[in-house]
Amino acid sequence: MNKKEFKKIFDTISLLFSTAGKKYPGFFVVQIIKTLATIGQPFIAIFVSPLIIDEIVGTRDLKKMIIYAGIIIFGEAVFSIIINKCDAVLNKYGEKLGNYFNILIGKHSMELDFQLTEDKAALEQIEKARTGMDWYSGGVKGVADQVFLFIGNIFKIVGFVTVIALHAPLLLAVMAVYVVINSLLVSKQNKISLEAFKKLSKVNRLFGYFGWNIVDPRYGKDVRLYEAQETFESAWQRNTDKSNKHWKWQADTQFPYALMLDLFSIIRSIFAYFYVALLAIKGFYSVGIFSQLVASEGALDATLGGLVWNITEIIKRCNYAYEYVLFMNYPAALPKGDMPVEKKSHEIEFRHVTFAYPGTERKILDDISIKIAPGEHLSIVGLNGAGKTTFIKLLCRLYDPTEGEILLDGVNIKEYDYKKYMEQFAPVFQDFKLFALTLSDNIVFDKDTDEAKERIGELTKLVGLEDFVKKLDKGMDTNIFKFFDEEGIEPSGGEQQKIAIARALYKDSPVVILDEPTAALDPVAEYDIYRQFNTLVGGRSAFYISHRLSSCKFCDKIAVFSDGKIAEYGTHEELEKIPGGIYAAMFEAQAKYYR
Repeated sequence: MNKKEFKKIFDTISLLFSTAGKKYPGFFVVQIIKTLATIGQPFIAIFVSPLIIDEIVGTRDLKKMIIYAGIIIFGEAVFSIIINKCDAVLNKYGEKLGNYFNILIGKHSMELDFQLTEDKAALEQIEKARTGMDWYSGGVKGVADQVFLFIGNIFKIVGFVTVIALHAPLLLAVMAVYVVINSLLVSKQNKISLEAFKKLSKVNRLFGYFGWNIVDPRYGKDVRLYEAQETFESAWQRNTDKSNKHWKWQADTQFPYALMLDLFSIIRSIFAYFYVALLAIKGFYSVGIFSQLVASEGALDATLGGLVWNITEIIKRCNYAYEYVLFMNYPAALPKGDMPVEKKSHEIEFRHVTFAYPGTERKILDDISIKIAPGEHLSIVGLNGAGKTTFIKLLCRLYDPTEGEILLDGVNIKEYDYKKYMEQFAPVFQDFKLFALTLSDNIVFDKDTDEAKERIGELTKLVGLEDFVKKLDKGMDTNIFKFFDEEGIEPSGGEQQKIAIARALYKDSPVVILDEPTAALDPVAEYDIYRQFNTLVGGRSAFYISHRLSSCKFCDKIAVFSDGKIAEYGTHEELEKIPGGIYAAMFEAQAKYYR
């Protein structure tokens, strides 16, 4: 093991043990107790059994034999009880630690820069972290078990070697050779396992995607109406076949090494028994010592094999778990500043901003320059794919521009404290998500105060949810969706949109962003939103993206996006008068159906 490999193992164990120790220190106390018991248990028989045998072939003192037998039976029983009890406790800790580290992975996933959630390498690293800490390494418990077994085996080996060295030192040399061969063969097997693990990360992600979507009720309507069952099942089967192919490759490649391990073990056993028996026949020691040597040799062989296995397992498991270390230290996609930013109306400026998604060359936005005054309401319109939502993603620092800069009050947004900067924006994206929580929790996360409840009541009335809530037996305490509550409700698309708008308004940020906020609303509800637009937004800056151009009349300015550029900019009246203009043509195309 080279220096780099050793550092990887050390870093992994250090992070896992320090993290686990802070949360569950008792886990390591139990591991120590178990280790002490496993060290002491085999030596009872090794030291007491020869006394019984010598007594049988010697004076045959029944009382002594009963005492010796009692010591073995009682001693091993006590140690077995301690070990079994520790195992039971450690298994419970294993479940707790597994859940705890899953929470840490989930928490860190939510804290990653948004850009990384759409990055293939980052997504694969998340999958490697999850599977590396679960299926392959066994998590903290899996690594800790091997580390403490390794420590225990070191102490046991010292004891066994001492016994053998006193009577048959040549046997130690043979055992040493066997250990070296065993180590090399097991190391080869582990390298194959690690190589298979790296290949399986992508396969596992695809397997999980298709497998879970088959049983996910959210896809139920589409699967049935479009008869997609066969497509999903075929995709699942293909990825299952790929997974099986990897496992078969691993088993076939490791088989010759497993065969050689068994062969060398047989050769070593034959030599050991022959050599020890020969010394006993020649009278170098008693029958009792012969039995002690045979037992010690067998125990030493098993322990040396265990030690080699511990080392290779520690290396293998830590290599798997190291994916968690890499994930927890995954480099940020965006640079973070530390400049404070106050919650107030801001002047926002895009200065020659160009953007292409990472790994692509196609410019979604091309040399965008625009300035939005504090409190200004800007409507953003354009055909699908014109770059409207990407414009908002850049403003919210979900991505950074490829070229140019975005300024907030004359300062590049990269200079601001990232979390404080994010507090300035309350967006409702067209692909917003609600959670399987209560209605109130979907609007206000973890703020169960009278002030919050009063504010929620005002907002539900403002966005048109008051009558909807009154019909619910539990009111705002009603759970959305039926994932965890059979009495949960399934709000319509329009109702979900209103909840999302209420959530954005509750945040009370100086900049409100509404991306297709009325797409799922009926005409009456849509009109109510338009009518109350100024009341909803107030004096805050607002960005309003919509394909329904009637909404543009409620905004101060309109930016018309086309092919990644701002093709037209002005008020509704100004743009409507541009001969052959994009906005005028779009507005006329929609207006004629309402005349």
